[in-house]
Amino acid sequence: MRRGQPVILLLMSLFLLLPGFSGPVEAYRIKKVGKSPNFIALSPDGKTLYVTSYGSDELLAVDLDKRIVSQSVKVGSSPLGLAIADQGRTALVACKDSGTVAVVDLVKFRVIEDIKVGGYPNSVAVDPRGYRSYVTNYGRSREGQLHIIDMREHTVTATMKVGISPFGVVVSPVTEMVFVVMGGNNEVWVVDPDRKSVDHKIAVGEAPDGMAITPDGKRVFVANSRTNDLSVIDTQLMKVMITLPIGKMPFGVTVSPDGKRVFVVNNASRNVAFLPADLQSLVFETFDVDRGPTDIKIGPDNRTAYVVNELSNSIVVARID
Repeated sequence: MRRGQPVILLLMSLFLLLPGFSGPVEAYRIKKVGKSPNFIALSPDGKTLYVTSYGSDELLAVDLDKRIVSQSVKVGSSPLGLAIADQGRTALVACKDSGTVAVVDLVKFRVIEDIKVGGYPNSVAVDPRGYRSYVTNYGRSREGQLHIIDMREHTVTATMKVGISPFGVVVSPVTEMVFVVMGGNNEVWVVDPDRKSVDHKIAVGEAPDGMAITPDGKRVFVANSRTNDLSVIDTQLMKVMITLPIGKMPFGVTVSPDGKRVFVVNNASRNVAFLPADLQSLVFETFDVDRGPTDIKIGPDNRTAYVVNELSNSIVVARID
């Protein structure tokens, strides 16, 4: 047992006795959203949802007013993670089986460049100034990779060797430090992109996947799919401050734009759990979604949740109190 774990276990046992359950005020489904849709990103104005369709090798645009897929474009093979850049004008899509990052012009809705990285790229994040993006890559050996891309030139400027099965990646909006989930190491690595060094390795739960950071950069939330819990990292101390049971096979994580709530997609539970991001209350609430939920985003109003469901080819839209 690691030092400090008895306190965490006590908090976990109390937490299990306290869950509250409520549904959204309003919910609806958008159906026929590609084939095996996996990850989503929201336009800055909150009117369009972008979705990677893993089974059809496409990036889709969903018109949220009309509730339909309004545009589609072929990208690389087996697209997974994506990020929006250039104030909503560009998308970067990690295409796992083609070893590329597709650069998509969202105005003309066409691929303008394919950045070759090799291996199996899977997740993308853009720094707060929009100058650099970061792509995690499973690699073709035991070690994974982190690619640093110049957003002006669309070129890879550095490739770092990292741990086993890197997946989720976020950039601090304050320090610009890069946090990377190492699914095979059960750790989050903290990378200084300027020095290209790993400054910290933080132990989390087993099989970590999704990750999100608060707008003030003070906390990082990590979903651990095998231990069914959520690790909360204090980014000033660079250590886990608490671990909370959250649901079966948690995967996607996001924080509302105002930083007040954290949302976790529980894949096997077929629901979303949410609680205060400041952890002033450890009571979480849930709402049900469709089969195979994987990712979630929250609209600019801080109340509308968008959940993509891989096994149902759908988006669930829920309004939260």
